[in-house]
Amino acid sequence: MWRTIIINNAERVSLKEGWLIVQTDNEVKIPVNELYSVVVDNPNTMLSVSAVNALTQAGVHILYCGDKHLPISVILPYNTHYRPLNVIKKQLSWEEDFCNNIWKNIIISKIRNQAQVLKMSGCGLNAYNHLMKFSEEVLSGDVTNREGLAAKMFFRELYGSAFIRMADDAVNHALNYGYAIIRSAIAKTLCAYGYNPVIGLHHINETNPFNLADDLMEPLRPVVDLWVDQNHEDLFDELTPDNKRKLVNLVNEIVFFDGKRMKVRNAIDKYISSLTSAVNKNNYKALKIPQIINATLMTAEQL
Repeated sequence: MWRTIIINNAERVSLKEGWLIVQTDNEVKIPVNELYSVVVDNPNTMLSVSAVNALTQAGVHILYCGDKHLPISVILPYNTHYRPLNVIKKQLSWEEDFCNNIWKNIIISKIRNQAQVLKMSGCGLNAYNHLMKFSEEVLSGDVTNREGLAAKMFFRELYGSAFIRMADDAVNHALNYGYAIIRSAIAKTLCAYGYNPVIGLHHINETNPFNLADDLMEPLRPVVDLWVDQNHEDLFDELTPDNKRKLVNLVNEIVFFDGKRMKVRNAIDKYISSLTSAVNKNNYKALKIPQIINATLMTAEQL
């Protein structure tokens, strides 16, 4: 289970004997058990119920894009854990100190990953040192908001002093697309481990069904930030099919996890497995978090 496909031009997606059948001008067949995720970027595509069921039963998550060609909804595999109620009971009993210390470690790792991205992008050593200093100052629950201070410096150094996060421009379109891909991969894996993504460690928005995914994705946002910086000259007002393929395929970027090199999607699995260990041991130090390294991107498949 490793391929991600982007469906741009299909008229219908159906299932036949374990194969996903994508009908455009031609018929394309893909083994369901080879897929990691499916991105549907054509509002006229018809996806059969049997195809959806087969994909989710195989652990594949499906993202739907809106009018701006950005992912706006996701179908996640559910009930893939053998004792989900037991996991959710533990989620509901998380103590404040445990959550605050987990969040502290998440933010330390996020800031250090941001610092690494600055170094890899050729930014000044001064900014790198400032971010590393911020990472050393993070307190339980990040009550002094070192995350926010680091983010302001990070984005300014990486994309220029005029950059405004969430502006309607090419860089933000790419960031939003990439973040949505990482978020959905984490949400899918959380469900596989029995977690309810709505119950967060730090994010507690009552209207957000993915609070926990938003917590855990923070250290992996710099994977997207780095790609956008390295490819900003190829970005325009609308993301091209090639842009999308490469952003979708960031789950195959290489990171360090617990001293080993592995793909982001594998690191996410081990990351969430370590969260389970931390919960079961009631020891926040058992959480292990992916680290950013430089690597060559692989190529996602587009249909």
